[in-house]
Amino acid sequence: MLTRNQNAVFTPDLCSRVTFVNFTVTPSSLNSQCLNIFLKSEREEVDRKRSDLLKHQGEFKEKLRLAEDQLLDALNKTKGEILENDELIQKLESLKGEAAEIAKQVAKTDETLEEIKEVTNEYGPLAMMTTRIFFSLESLGSIYYLYQYSLQHFMDAVFDVLNKNSHVNQIPKTDPQRRLQVIIRELFIRINNSICHGLLEEHKLIFTLRLAQIRIGEDPQCEPLFNLFLHSTTLIEP
Repeated sequence: MLTRNQNAVFTPDLCSRVTFVNFTVTPSSLNSQCLNIFLKSEREEVDRKRSDLLKHQGEFKEKLRLAEDQLLDALNKTKGEILENDELIQKLESLKGEAAEIAKQVAKTDETLEEIKEVTNEYGPLAMMTTRIFFSLESLGSIYYLYQYSLQHFMDAVFDVLNKNSHVNQIPKTDPQRRLQVIIRELFIRINNSICHGLLEEHKLIFTLRLAQIRIGEDPQCEPLFNLFLHSTTLIEP
């Protein structure tokens, strides 16, 4: 069974018999997904290093938890005076040293992760703009019921800009800042031109203005609003 009703109410007896799977796209989940896509495409080495660090951090924290569990288990099994149990004291010292070493490794990865976050934050505005564009597309359905766009269709457009756009491909990945600016520009042009072809005339200007609002909202220092209109072939067609 499938429903698009976000306000649907299910009775307790139904909930006890079925498993619910929520496929709703949320702004935070789409933003994270877009950020991962841009990092993997534009800064693959940073994305790989980030994934490895997150994996190592998880392993270190798991080892630390196991060491704490072993410590509690040893204390629970102790009989008599703790200070007179040499075997327990040695085990405690060993676990303490192991925990200290793990803590140092975690701290070291935290420092490296902070450096990676600086690079990741450069693509944060692009991910946020991409997310807002998609939800703007979804809101077009409230204007006219035929305006329905799937996430797959939208992501295909994003991948086309990253992998097939001639303006983006001619800039080497060794110049990430310049590529980032071109990707932003080409993404807005690509979405505007492809979507406006399916809009009624009275809705084309509304959508383009919404794109301009998203662009300027994330970067007030961006090119003036009229440049977006000049780059839009849809709007200058007779």
